[in-house]
Amino acid sequence: MELKENRMDLSIQLLNARIKQQQFDELDNDFKKLTEAQQVIQLNYLFESALRMSIKYDFMQNIAVRILTTNTPPAPFIEKLTSLDALSFFTPALKLNKGFISTDDSGNNALHNVFKQAMPTQLPFNYVRSLMLFESNEELLHALAHTNKQGLTPVASYIAYAHKPNIPVKHEFSALLALIEIEQKQNPAAKLQILEALKNNPPSEITLLLSAAYLQRSTEQVAALI
Repeated sequence: MELKENRMDLSIQLLNARIKQQQFDELDNDFKKLTEAQQVIQLNYLFESALRMSIKYDFMQNIAVRILTTNTPPAPFIEKLTSLDALSFFTPALKLNKGFISTDDSGNNALHNVFKQAMPTQLPFNYVRSLMLFESNEELLHALAHTNKQGLTPVASYIAYAHKPNIPVKHEFSALLALIEIEQKQNPAAKLQILEALKNNPPSEITLLLSAAYLQRSTEQVAALI
């Protein structure tokens, strides 16, 4: 998550005061009184603090869980949740209170934004697949099949728009194929919308190959359709 941290922001001062005084039960109510911008600053502060001081990682993660147990993640927060590190940190919180199916103003959920912005060296597919295998969470399944305002699922957003210099490494590619299968069992019609995105964004060879796997067609057939 990239957001310039303002250490003097009142939301951060209040958060630190509550933590120092161990007034943890007040955190969720405080959060409700903040503007959306302050809410994003506060959540981002927890994440960045955890990254800076690994000894505090679990503590900061638990604070995020306390806050989001009774508060829906604000849309600007979902928009800025774009890295695997951020997804991993906030996963325990997102599992609560419909966090995984919360969306930004473009209709993207956290998976949309993490997949679309995925770095080639830090892909999220194996992590998300592992969550689905080992932790029962219906909303995570729904998030995978959810379409944004463009009609794209998280996987389709990755294929159409992510920077992909190469085919994903073997374990990530296998996980991606598994996620495609899980998505299409829930929402089989959604996959066709990727064709419109590809028409407006001419695909690279890698994108064409992945699109063919996603649509279960040959690369020649996909190329003819766009």
